[in-house]
Amino acid sequence: MEWDDLKHFLAVARTGSLVKAGQSLKSSAATVGRRIAELEGRLGARLFDRKQTGYVLTESGEAIRTKAEDVEEAVLAVEREALGRDLRPSGKVRLAATDDIATHLVVPNLPAFQRRFPEIALEVVARMDLVNLTRREADVAIRGVRPTHGDFVVRRVGLWPCGLYAAKSYAAARGIEPGDVDFSKAGIITWTEEHAHVRGGPWFAQHARGAEVALASDSARVHFAACKAALGVAILPCRVADRDPDLVCLMPAERVLSVELWEVVHRDLVRTARVRAVMDFLTDLGRQLED
Repeated sequence: MEWDDLKHFLAVARTGSLVKAGQSLKSSAATVGRRIAELEGRLGARLFDRKQTGYVLTESGEAIRTKAEDVEEAVLAVEREALGRDLRPSGKVRLAATDDIATHLVVPNLPAFQRRFPEIALEVVARMDLVNLTRREADVAIRGVRPTHGDFVVRRVGLWPCGLYAAKSYAAARGIEPGDVDFSKAGIITWTEEHAHVRGGPWFAQHARGAEVALASDSARVHFAACKAALGVAILPCRVADRDPDLVCLMPAERVLSVELWEVVHRDLVRTARVRAVMDFLTDLGRQLED
């Protein structure tokens, strides 16, 4: 049995789907399905029940999953140790951040970084859900919540202030003035149910209870576009929204929220030159946020 077999097995066990497993492995669903079938054939055991809702581990599959995760941790530890001894700032680094921070903070500053470190290939993963750094889904992450467990090095990057905004045309049509917003006059642009706990979601739940939901999305960039298109009011990063002439700030960040940003990297990777270069780059971006 090879590690690659177990890697495919764990991807399906964690996602319950050949398609999602293939996406995480950068492979096709057909390839993943074939690898699972071959593994079951070699073991002489059914590892998954194929149901309409997806792939569900059998009792044999659950037993193997525990052992497979032990192997995974050992393999990843070896990889991190090897990376940690890399003293040259070259190679690929995978950075995870929310889509608005990636779009409006990281990417605009990349040209200067690339000029300084032309041999580092930076991959930016823009998504709201948390990546797993231990499993190397990313090497470095910017998170809005400080991790409370895990073998990580954590640095504070800065604050990401967010206020309540509307398109000027929307505010004028609805008779909404900056200050104490009457949410009976406004539809809100908020998060989908699975992201209701994310930035701004709890604030709306407390201050706009019962308000009409104009749009729900799992993307901060969609929130911004929808607000600009006069679909409703939204909680947006002040760094971006204050510069848009089509938007008006209804409530400043002091009355809404400021997200504390944290740079997180697995301790084993801190010695890697290319990872340290990215960490220092993010620290420099944090100084911009404090200006």
